[in-house]
Amino acid sequence: MFLIAVTAIGFTSCSKDSAEPAGNMEFSLGEDIALTYGETTQITLPSTLFAETSTSLSLDFSETPEVELGSATTLRGQLAKAITIDQQARKLSFNTALLYPNGEVSTTNGKSIPAQYNISLVAKSQDGTTLGRDAVVLTVSPGKILVKEAQDAEGMLFTYALYGAGASFELDALAIPHENTSWGLRANEANQGVVSIENGNIKFAATAGNPDQKTEFSYDLEPVLLKDGIAVASTKFKVNFIPQIKFLFGAYYPDLGFTIDLSLIHIGLGNGYVSSAPTLFPAEYKSSFSLVSVTKDGVPFDNANEVFRVNAETGVVSVKNDDVLVAASYKVLVKAVTTTGHAFETSLTLVMSEG
Repeated sequence: MFLIAVTAIGFTSCSKDSAEPAGNMEFSLGEDIALTYGETTQITLPSTLFAETSTSLSLDFSETPEVELGSATTLRGQLAKAITIDQQARKLSFNTALLYPNGEVSTTNGKSIPAQYNISLVAKSQDGTTLGRDAVVLTVSPGKILVKEAQDAEGMLFTYALYGAGASFELDALAIPHENTSWGLRANEANQGVVSIENGNIKFAATAGNPDQKTEFSYDLEPVLLKDGIAVASTKFKVNFIPQIKFLFGAYYPDLGFTIDLSLIHIGLGNGYVSSAPTLFPAEYKSSFSLVSVTKDGVPFDNANEVFRVNAETGVVSVKNDDVLVAASYKVLVKAVTTTGHAFETSLTLVMSEG
């Protein structure tokens, strides 16, 4: 037990193995408290506790099971640091960054954090007689980790990766206190030898996914931020590997592994033109198309009158007959955005000549 001296009221913080009988001082600490790891809060202490200047207050954590967290760290010891009496403001202060989320299991020694923290405030007279006590339950949930550039679907972060692109994803602990912490991944046999975590980055081996790398393959991951071997923050994260996208004006034969390039077309000036649709493979990832730019003989072309247009649904390039066109080489740059959010560009060159 240690004593915090105040003008006329003593405040103590202690952990006892058995509770003393309470006297007739009645007070309430209010509703139970639920916080996320890293959050802080305070509750105002009842004025009844300050009616007598000889009353001393202490905190009792004996109703919370003791857990050995390390050679010099115990759960009740951490509770004594995290939950304190603010003598000037007459409040009870909670700092969850000094605790651990409830229900988590240590990866170092297998010890479990209890389902809740039971905290009792004890009021005593000057001779040590217990005048009254009340308890409050604190529960701490894990903090949330973000994966940069991942999308969120109903609490599940997900993203797409292309085979052979060297997939790596950066984690962000946001404002979560992460002193004396390290990154880890929940054990998953399906991910062993394929997924690793280094310096806050999830990395996939080149062998990730299906061996032929021609069909989708998904990995369900749970990155965690560890303190004393206990997860203080986590998230669910799915990575979907997809085949390399082919986008071109021409034809692609995946079974044979070759392409026919039809991106250079000669047309007569003044006839107008409608191209064939570009190839995007695999076709199930086809989403939308747009015009990026037009150049004439390598110089930017002013397309304000929309002489050149790209069909947003098919990618077809159309050229209307317009007096602004002259014999030259026009390069049309087209962008495709896939259903996975990836963007690809390809070009169609139209060489226009008289006759």
